[in-house]
Amino acid sequence: MVHDLEPVLDPADRTHATRLAVVRGELDTAPSRIGECRTCPWWEGWEDRDGPVEGCRGRLVLSDDVSLVVGGGQVGPLRARGMRTVADLAEAGPDRPADWNGEPYSDAVLRARAHRDGEVVVPKVARPTIPRADVEVDVDLESHLDDGAYLWGTLLTLRDGRPLEDEGYRPFVTWSRLPDADEGRAFAEFWRWLTGIRDRAAGQGRSFRAYCYSRAAENGWLLSSAGRFGPEGTLAVVKGVPGVAEVRRFISSPLWVDVHEAVATQFVSTSGLGLKVVAPVAGFTWRDPEAGGEASLGWYRDAQAARGVERDAGRERILAYNEDDVRATRAVREWITRFGLSRRP
Repeated sequence: MVHDLEPVLDPADRTHATRLAVVRGELDTAPSRIGECRTCPWWEGWEDRDGPVEGCRGRLVLSDDVSLVVGGGQVGPLRARGMRTVADLAEAGPDRPADWNGEPYSDAVLRARAHRDGEVVVPKVARPTIPRADVEVDVDLESHLDDGAYLWGTLLTLRDGRPLEDEGYRPFVTWSRLPDADEGRAFAEFWRWLTGIRDRAAGQGRSFRAYCYSRAAENGWLLSSAGRFGPEGTLAVVKGVPGVAEVRRFISSPLWVDVHEAVATQFVSTSGLGLKVVAPVAGFTWRDPEAGGEASLGWYRDAQAARGVERDAGRERILAYNEDDVRATRAVREWITRFGLSRRP
């Protein structure tokens, strides 16, 4: 088989010549933000022998570069139409540039306007909504890498004011070193409590919904826990753990609501749509200034290794962080509801 390389040789030569010119300092370059910038050591600047050097982020902000608000593959089509700054895109009309790909063009324009106006999260629909219920449970899990899910945190809210069970935060947790059958015990208690709340609400003629923020993690560990500890468990069979089919029925039902999905389909953001970004916009603040998924991994490892008072303090820190996560999830969905009501004519 013969491949004709003639059509690609000239472009390859031009690209090679350009790179050589950059290395030799013969060609000026300018930064443009792409996905890899978030982990690049030069993004925020660095210390040189002669002092601090401004990173790419500072240079892009100074020039109001359009790459600050769109993906790397969308910069070319915009620049081809003469839109080189965020301000240019914010003032753009509805006509989409040629070769545009990825998110809707209108979302990019809206994000540029939010960036220009100093906003973080703005709606892209007239009246944002999210399903609500008389009885609501927010859920957030904590796992350690692929070893297992050691904590299922819940927050019960009774919107109709009728008694059912004490409202508030409930953790279902194991501190055994993972993997361990006690993880199945904690999951069984969580599942028994959650479905019990659901069934009692239904028996009283009250609506019920459970919420999480980005269902990928919760769904993955719900199914994994059922598969490892359910009736046909691959690790151990633990009484009270449901089968995979029962879990699938629940997570595919309208009773299980992904708050992140509701945000992503109705809002755009200049800083992503993670819970740590959106919840502060909704007015929520974490008690721990270091709160975050990566930090919690370290807290868990430290709590496992420690003894006595230090161990107990580490566990309490994890529980407080998990409680704040479920409260942040509730704050976001309540904010969506308020936002939608405030925009009605």
